[in-house]
Amino acid sequence: MTSIRKLLAVGTGTVALCAVIAFALAPVTVLAEGTHQWGFWRGAALSFKSSTPTAVTLSPECSAALQTIKAAHDQDRIEDAQERVAAIEALWVKARDACAPQLATKVAPPASGATQSAACLAAIQQVKAAWARKDYASVRSLWTTVKTACGFSSGEGFSFQRR
Repeated sequence: MTSIRKLLAVGTGTVALCAVIAFALAPVTVLAEGTHQWGFWRGAALSFKSSTPTAVTLSPECSAALQTIKAAHDQDRIEDAQERVAAIEALWVKARDACAPQLATKVAPPASGATQSAACLAAIQQVKAAWARKDYASVRSLWTTVKTACGFSSGEGFSFQRR
């Protein structure tokens, strides 16, 4: 019983408030339609916009204060960027430390140059030359030569696949 009384009281009050707002806004919508006596305001706006602003000369103290504000703002932006970089580096370190046990079980790839055979280096140079010529069909066929000469298995590393 009490909840219905509250609903009626609140509902009646809400309807009354909406009616007051509607009547208060009705003249605004009527004035917004059509042409009315706005000539005075249009003239004032045109005269304000057509006047050229006069140049303002600042005192040396004011200029120095503005330069100090600009320098402080620039310094703040630089410090913010440095803080973001430091935060991202900290996240990378955290990820590296969390993933280190899994990465320790991986076998490192052989170092380039000294431990690679002459056949491997020659095959890599052929692939680079074909890539520079933009001869992608030969790059695809030469890649198998690189895999066999350098000792890659077919499950590791890079492989060409048609899409």
